[in-house]
Amino acid sequence: MKKITIIFLLVFLDLMISTVGETTIYEKRVVFKIVYNESSDREWFEDFVKKTRRNHGLPTNEDFLKDLKETIFDVSEEVGIDPLLLIAVIEVESDFRNIVGTSGEMGMMQIKKGTAKMVAEKFDLKEPEEGWEELIWNYKENIRFGAYYLKYLLDKFNGNLRRALETYNGGKWKEEYAEKVLKVYEEVKDYASSSGGG
Repeated sequence: MKKITIIFLLVFLDLMISTVGETTIYEKRVVFKIVYNESSDREWFEDFVKKTRRNHGLPTNEDFLKDLKETIFDVSEEVGIDPLLLIAVIEVESDFRNIVGTSGEMGMMQIKKGTAKMVAEKFDLKEPEEGWEELIWNYKENIRFGAYYLKYLLDKFNGNLRRALETYNGGKWKEEYAEKVLKVYEEVKDYASSSGGG
């Protein structure tokens, strides 16, 4: 199995490195291009998603996996957020499922309608063609809006990933939520590396 190759070509615009506590993140407008080996990175991603969805008894076909992967990587490039971080957030929020939360959170990234509207206004994004409820089942739009919301929070908290994640959740157990996402983030990076033959 070939080793996964993820090369980040960074173009720093107004670059800022913020270190708060244990969290260091490149923030502001960081534009990067992700170049990855199709044959090597597909396997770890597909295995990771299949394993997660299998716990809920859900089938996962190849076309869905390919489209989901492309969506995550394309959105990460557009927004300027590590795709592996997006994968971690999605796993913690929904286990890669199109679900509705107890407080109206929608889709894979569990974003609320009001939050989506705010994000649309902030970043000049268009409302989904079939209305905001489309975010429940249209994972492409859901991931895009969720990623922009995370970017908004990272900008708001000067790159402090932990605080951004706590606010993304906003619930009673927000500290535990942030800790869980950060843990899964590290696990995803390890999984990608080891499964890629590293």
